[in-house]
Amino acid sequence: MSEVKVIRMTTGEDVIAKVDTNSGINITLNKPFVIIPQQMGPGKPVQLMMSLYNAFGKGDNVEVAKDKVVFMTEPKDEIKSSYEQNTSKILTPNKGLITETTLPN
Repeated sequence: MSEVKVIRMTTGEDVIAKVDTNSGINITLNKPFVIIPQQMGPGKPVQLMMSLYNAFGKGDNVEVAKDKVVFMTEPKDEIKSSYEQNTSKILTPNKGLITETTLPN
C-alpha cells in the first residue's frame, strides 16, 4: 500500500509522493512533486509551490536509490490535501458557503 510521504533527498530537494518501499534497494515514487518554498518579498509569508519531479519522463513512477534519501515523514494536512488535489482525477470543491451573488428577476 502506497502512502503519501515527504522525502528529503541528499540533493536537498523535498519531494512529496506516494511511496512504495518494497522494491529492494530502491523506493518507488508515484506521481512525485518537488516542494518549492517561495517568498514574494521581505516580510511576506512563504508560499509552497509544487512542480513535477519527473517533468520530462514517461509515466508516473520514478525509482530512487534508498541511499539517496535522508528521511521520509508524514506531510502536514494542508500540504497533503494540495498534493491530492494536484494528482487526483476527481475535482473537490473549496470548503465554504456556496452563494448566489445576483438574484434572478
